[in-house]
Amino acid sequence: MKPNLPFPLRKPSFRDLGATFAGLFTAVVLIALVQAVAHQLYPPPPGTDFNDPAALAELMAQMPVGALLMVLLSYAIGTLMGALVASRFSAAHLPARQGWIVGLMMLTAGVMNLLAIPHPAWFWVACFGVFAAAAWVGTRAGCALRPAV
Repeated sequence: MKPNLPFPLRKPSFRDLGATFAGLFTAVVLIALVQAVAHQLYPPPPGTDFNDPAALAELMAQMPVGALLMVLLSYAIGTLMGALVASRFSAAHLPARQGWIVGLMMLTAGVMNLLAIPHPAWFWVACFGVFAAAAWVGTRAGCALRPAV
């Protein structure tokens, strides 16, 4: 029995594309929400110029470990849920592919952030591990939540 979807979403390629965008949207929104909470818990010093690379480097050097762990938590929650949404709602063939695409895109965004703002070396290693683990768990969970056909 085919799902009752609008015509374009019945085609597997359109459904996969929609699932990928839904996963990316979910990931970005959740990362923003968790980081908003982190900014309330660990506010930057007043008068910090976020457009000055030297000021950002100094801010990162002084940032407490808890603030950096909150960033990692946001990456983990966002990537896990984004991969789950993408793999859960993708077409029947290769559902894990969409979850891994979301994970790879989030990793790319994370690396761009790491290159733009200096971070401690341990944070680089942790980022790669968090993105990979979250994408794997989210993809597995999304595939497990798919309805039986």
